Amino acid sequence: MGKRLRRAFSTWLAGQGFPEIPISPHVEYTHQDRRACLEARPGCGRFVLLDARLRTRVTYAQSSGRMTGWAVVTVEQHAGAPVEAYAPGFVPVYLATERITDGAVQLFAAAEESDEDGVVHLLAELARPRRRVPVVVVSADARHPQAARANAAYLAARVAGTAQVVWLADLRAQDRFNDGVGAECAVYGGGVRTYLAGWRPGEETYPDRHRVMGGRMLRDRGEAALDLAAGYIIGETAPQKLPDELREPYRLVGRILQGEIPPEALHAGAAVRPRPAPPPFADSELYRKMMALATAKSAEAGQAAEAVPRPRPAEPGPPPERPPAPPPAAQPALDLDLLAQTVADRVAERLAGLADTVAGTVGAGLHDELESMLELITADPQELVRQMRTMSSHVATLTHELKEAREGRRHADSRRDEAESETARLEDEVERLRRHQAGLERDLSEATARERRLAERVRRLEADLHARDRRTGDAGRAAAADPVPETPASLVDALYAAETLTHVVIGETTHEAGLLDLAYPGLRRVWAGKAWDALCALDDYAKARSGGEFQGGFRDWCLVGAAGRRVISAALLAMKESDSVSGREKFAAPRTFPVPPEVDPSGKVFMPAHIKLRKTGTPAPRIHFHDDAGGATGKVWVGYVGDHLPNTRTN
Repeated sequence: MGKRLRRAFSTWLAGQGFPEIPISPHVEYTHQDRRACLEARPGCGRFVLLDARLRTRVTYAQSSGRMTGWAVVTVEQHAGAPVEAYAPGFVPVYLATERITDGAVQLFAAAEESDEDGVVHLLAELARPRRRVPVVVVSADARHPQAARANAAYLAARVAGTAQVVWLADLRAQDRFNDGVGAECAVYGGGVRTYLAGWRPGEETYPDRHRVMGGRMLRDRGEAALDLAAGYIIGETAPQKLPDELREPYRLVGRILQGEIPPEALHAGAAVRPRPAPPPFADSELYRKMMALATAKSAEAGQAAEAVPRPRPAEPGPPPERPPAPPPAAQPALDLDLLAQTVADRVAERLAGLADTVAGTVGAGLHDELESMLELITADPQELVRQMRTMSSHVATLTHELKEAREGRRHADSRRDEAESETARLEDEVERLRRHQAGLERDLSEATARERRLAERVRRLEADLHARDRRTGDAGRAAAADPVPETPASLVDALYAAETLTHVVIGETTHEAGLLDLAYPGLRRVWAGKAWDALCALDDYAKARSGGEFQGGFRDWCLVGAAGRRVISAALLAMKESDSVSGREKFAAPRTFPVPPEVDPSGKVFMPAHIKLRKTGTPAPRIHFHDDAGGATGKVWVGYVGDHLPNTRTN
């Protein structure tokens, strides 16, 4: 696994201008503004590419014993202006080398085709309980037969490793797939739908969480729309925490690469096998009786063996007679005096040579040490005592410092363990709060949509009553006959729906609105409803103002609030910016947007007036507009729909 990862990563680096990466435990290269570092240890490693804005990191551990190999790829922005990042180029290459999964479903290197027969397997993949990654389904387009394949291929390269991308081969496969997922989760007309983890066939209480992008938007915007979808898909997988079985090994790899622990520590936990649990059919009482019966049988067998008489051993006979030993040979007499003299001569000869050798060694090698010892012996006793006390103090200081260092190391290890435990607890708490927040956002979205429908009904009833009182029922009945518009599902949907408004023109701002949709999927329906109400109110105002039926500005229109008018709360409306924003080019430039020459000859106009889709908090979406209802065009020009633009309180 490590070899395949390294080969794919090195090839990717070579395509960016780096030299050929050698096989070495530690390799570090710098090319222009990029720096690559590859570190490997037995069984694990980490590869990093750092450029001016992004840090791409691959951490892996190979299979060993009971632990399956795993790899974690992260792309983080560390500097520079915000940038959209997608799957690194080496990921599809690596996915093609082996069957790699997220723990449940396979992650393909490219988009997969699903025909009518393969839909059964696709539905099974969607309903797999342990699936963690989204499954993206691209529907067939009858007018553009090759569009589904091309869109799926582009998406698969963008989200490689974070999702499974499948395209439906034809309309027959599409119809069979939609029958399986149900009408609320269907996809058709060349659209793209993302099925998040936890999909349950026939039990989805909130189908809108599986976001769909229509075929019209894909045909109009092409790759820009696919990039929005890819950003949403990656945004759904990035906040997920690692599986429980990987969180501790992931930390250990970092400590192994830093040299704090040996590589064997990574697989030590996996080597400990749990004790097998007793089978569910085990009966403790039956087991006790069987053991008692076996013990009784063993005792009976022992008694029967003792009852059988043992054979008596044969009595020993008289020992055999030994033959007489031969007489010893005659030994010569030993002269002890001569032996002692010989040994003494040999020892004296050896000691004479040894003494000369020792004297030469001491004189040559220990001359300085001997002089120091002689100086120390002949020195002043008080000076000697002082030096000994100084040395003793130094030794005591070093001992104290060593003790404090060991104590600090022990406390640091303890704090690190506590920090890791607290981090795990906080991650679980954040995950719980995120799920709770998602539920609250769904409730808020449903309540807002219900409130909006009721408010629309009240407005129409008031218009009808007002028309009847004035005996001009034609206009009232015409207004009441208009169908209630469907609540847009997102800010981008609201902007596309605004194309039907006759007196409101939307500028190029779908990208900024799409970023909010993707970053906050639980709130996008709430903001879309408010944006749609605001755009409709601007349209009604511009009609009345350009037709001479109303004199005044948009704030006056909302404050009067006559029966039948579309209005918004004046508390959400600001007709100008502060002097610190309007008077500084740094903040005024982001609020200047294109308009036609008949509105302003320069082709741009400063738009301080804005509508607050959310008054406080982060994010705080805004709609910036320019009122030309009483001017040459008789329309309202919307230049921006997105997050709060920078001001003196933002960095």
